[in-house]
Amino acid sequence: MDLILFYYFSMLAKYKNFSVAAEEVFLSQSSLSKRIKSLEDKLGVELFIRNPRSIELTKAGRALLPYAQNIARELDALKHNMGALADAASVLRISAISFLSYYGVTARIAAYMNKNPDVAIGIKEMSSDLGLSLLQDGKVDAVMMFHAGPLDGAYDIYPMVKDEMVGIMNKEHALTGRTSITLGDLGNQELILISEHDEPFFQNFVSGELKREGYQPRFHKYKVWIGAIETILKQSQSVAVLPRKVAERMNGDGVVYKNIAGLPAFSFSAVTKINNNKPVLREFIRYLEG
Repeated sequence: MDLILFYYFSMLAKYKNFSVAAEEVFLSQSSLSKRIKSLEDKLGVELFIRNPRSIELTKAGRALLPYAQNIARELDALKHNMGALADAASVLRISAISFLSYYGVTARIAAYMNKNPDVAIGIKEMSSDLGLSLLQDGKVDAVMMFHAGPLDGAYDIYPMVKDEMVGIMNKEHALTGRTSITLGDLGNQELILISEHDEPFFQNFVSGELKREGYQPRFHKYKVWIGAIETILKQSQSVAVLPRKVAERMNGDGVVYKNIAGLPAFSFSAVTKINNNKPVLREFIRYLEG
């Protein structure tokens, strides 16, 4: 039997909420639900009473809980010990948002790996807020992410590329006649951003700036992955707000982009815990900065 199922069970028993527990173990709610059902099927008992607004342990669940908690503690100890061994073996654990190629970072990482074949680099693609959570818990060595201004918490920040948001629209849009557009122009448009679940920085940044200027942003029903935005723009009068580096790859072929006056710049950076002196990590970041 897969021991990780007992870990998932103990987390759900702790929080008594599928959404909260799923976030804690980095699964979707549906994935966590399937794993709990798998454990119930393997044991031949129901472990939770599922009410419309809450869940609670069954008698069998209460009996299983102390055993599952012991297994969860042993798994945590195992991961901690393996992490220590990984550090000694020159392993780098990196969390990254899905924009590395737009900023030339993918090529730089590949070049570093070619020059340093003894260093193993594991990269997990995830949102910036989830990456920071893993960094705080010591589960990754660095996060590669967007940010505007300082970050809350004890972090060292290594800016790699400065960028800015631009408005992207189809070539027939009324705003294409402008040299640049304003936050007021955006406040009157239906906006397209990638899903805030995949990367919350975009919506938080754009919404925050618009609200500071007194505009209530209107988001198009599509909150989509980046590869579909160009197609949607060609078929609508919405405006996408994305980094210039991304827009430059879309410009032409039916869509154009415009600068947004008054919208501050932001950075694509590597972020570590403050004063992290792991030698291979420092060397890796220096290479990326160079």
